[in-house]
Amino acid sequence: MEEQLSNLKRAMDDTVYKGNHFSEEHMVKIRSTIKHPHKKNRLEWFPKLLTVTLFIGCIIFITDITKKNINSSDKPSQLEQRNGTKTEEQRNNEDNWVHKTAIKKVLEHQFTGPDEEFMELNKKEDIQELGKYYAKVYGPYFTESGFISFIGAFGTGYPSSAYYNGYKLSLKNITIEQWENTSYRYTFIATVGCQKNGDEEKTASVEGEVLFSTKEKGKIQGFRYVESQLSDILRTSN
Repeated sequence: MEEQLSNLKRAMDDTVYKGNHFSEEHMVKIRSTIKHPHKKNRLEWFPKLLTVTLFIGCIIFITDITKKNINSSDKPSQLEQRNGTKTEEQRNNEDNWVHKTAIKKVLEHQFTGPDEEFMELNKKEDIQELGKYYAKVYGPYFTESGFISFIGAFGTGYPSSAYYNGYKLSLKNITIEQWENTSYRYTFIATVGCQKNGDEEKTASVEGEVLFSTKEKGKIQGFRYVESQLSDILRTSN
C-alpha cells in the first residue's frame, strides 16, 4: 500500500501538481488563512484605510483653517476700523453738504427776483397754478408736511411783498451753522439786497432756523424766520 501511495504521489507531481512547489512558508500562510479567514483582507485594506484616514484628516484640517480665516476676515482689522470711521465722517460731511445745499436753494428762491413766472401767476391770480409753482420750486427740499407748513407761514411772504411793493431782491451772502451735537438742526443768516425803481440798493439781514427730517434724508421738516431787517423795508411802497 505504501508503495502504491508513493507511486500515486509521484504520478500527481508529474501531472496535476507539476510546476507547483509549496514551500514551508506557503504552508504557514495557508494554515493562517484557514484559521483566520478575514485576517488577510484586513491586512490588504489597511494601507487603503490609512490613506483614506489621512485624506479625511487633511480635509478636516483645511476646513478648520478656512473657517478660522473666514471668521478672522469677518472681524474688521484696525485699518478697516479706521477706514470705517473715515467713511462715517465722510457720510456725515456729505449729509451736512446736502443740508446746507437745500437751505441755500430755498433762500435763493426766496430772495432772488421775483422771477417772471411768479409775477405772471400773481397777475392772473391763478391760485391753482401758483400752488404748482411753489411745489415745483420748493417741493424737492421739503417733506410733505414741512412744505405745507412753510408755504402757509413763510414761503409766500417775502416774494409777495417784493412783488406788490415793486422791489427786486438779490441774495448777497448766506452763513449757515450746524447746531452743536444736533446734526439735523441749522441756523442761517442771509444778507439780502433790495432795490426799487433804480433807487440806491439797500441791504438787510434775515435770520432763521431749519430742522431736517430724521426719516426722509435731506428733506426739511421745519423752516422759520426768527428775525428780519428786510420786512420793514419791504412794507414800504415809497
